[in-house]
Amino acid sequence: MRLQRAATMQNRLFYIAYNLVLILAYPVFWLVSFFNYKLRDGLSGQREIGENLSRFNARRVSGKSVIWLHAASAGEFEQMKPLICRLAGDERYHLVQTVTSPTIYLKIFTDKRFDAILYLPWDLPWRVNRFVRQLQPKIFINTRHDLWPNLLRTLKRQKVPSILINANLYGSSKRLRPVWKHMNRIMFNQIDSIFTGTTRLAENLRQLYQGPIEVVGDTRFDQVWERAEKNDQTWLSPDLIRDRKVVIYGSVVDSDLDIVSNAILQSVQTRENILHVVVPHEVSERELIPWEVSFFRGNVKSARFTELKNYTGEPILIWNQVGHLADLYKHAHLAYVGAGFTTGVHSVTEPAIYGVPAAHGPEYDLLDEAIELVNRDVSTVVHSAVELAQFLELVDDPSALQQKRTTLEHFTQGYLGATDRILKALQPYL
Repeated sequence: MRLQRAATMQNRLFYIAYNLVLILAYPVFWLVSFFNYKLRDGLSGQREIGENLSRFNARRVSGKSVIWLHAASAGEFEQMKPLICRLAGDERYHLVQTVTSPTIYLKIFTDKRFDAILYLPWDLPWRVNRFVRQLQPKIFINTRHDLWPNLLRTLKRQKVPSILINANLYGSSKRLRPVWKHMNRIMFNQIDSIFTGTTRLAENLRQLYQGPIEVVGDTRFDQVWERAEKNDQTWLSPDLIRDRKVVIYGSVVDSDLDIVSNAILQSVQTRENILHVVVPHEVSERELIPWEVSFFRGNVKSARFTELKNYTGEPILIWNQVGHLADLYKHAHLAYVGAGFTTGVHSVTEPAIYGVPAAHGPEYDLLDEAIELVNRDVSTVVHSAVELAQFLELVDDPSALQQKRTTLEHFTQGYLGATDRILKALQPYL
């Protein structure tokens, strides 16, 4: 009994401290918003929540339950898409989507699959209490790791089931550090059920969460697969490719610059049968120019995607538009995935779905699928330009390429189906 009282007191102190920090932080965010357009748009969207919610309530149909989906940003929304596609159009439900990022809000606010698209309210207790009370959802489905203490506490108190899908918690996460660990335990244990991708992630989550955890896979694979199945985009025309093999360098960042550019320059000197397509993670001039300068210093010409009308057969094409990378992989024979030398390699799922063997830097242990691909010898870890240049030689080895493609096909099939498994498990809540 004494331990229980102590735990209750600790929980109260956590929420008091957390809410005090939020209240003190609001004026700071307001001031910073004058210099940050994303933050300014987000705060503007917060002021519209009440009006948009009232508009939805005025047209909601009696007897139809509300399924509330939340995706913080564009990446999380992409993960949600397979679930959205299966729920959209079901006459039993209103579908309400909340987001945190202004970027994804502006992109989807006219999406007809939803009955309402709203910003997630600032996590102050009176705001989330009012929002949940007015929305009256039957279930709340969140993805990845955009967790808010007051929101989860409110859902628990109002008896709204809270579900976290695609839960991700890697071993070096700050959430598992001593002080943060206790606070995250309080927050995580407000969730009713968690679905995650692998046994390793489930073991990490178990350090914070005592409720039910199911290993069902990750809906990202379903999303990339379904997008690939519908992909009729031809970004690289036959005339552009000609008789060349295509290597896609996807989501490359500053830390990839020296290794990737030097490997490309080595490759260009020894073979003319490769079209190198460099897709920077950011496409501002500040991000593009260093790549162009690096190739220019190596006496190799490059061209930009937006200037293809002046294309004269350059061996390097710099893709200076966003949103095309996932579709570009269908043209690729090999790929390099960026950010493996700093924060951790970006998505290895997209090239894998298309059966494209990939290389990346040594920082890949945040993604279980990246670990498995390396263990299966279909992803190659490189540490230098020489090693990347050696990897590029695979384009001239059809037998090795086919063997890796076959392995990738088996790998992909084993990861598909997470969305349907989640929906089946959610039936008691719906």
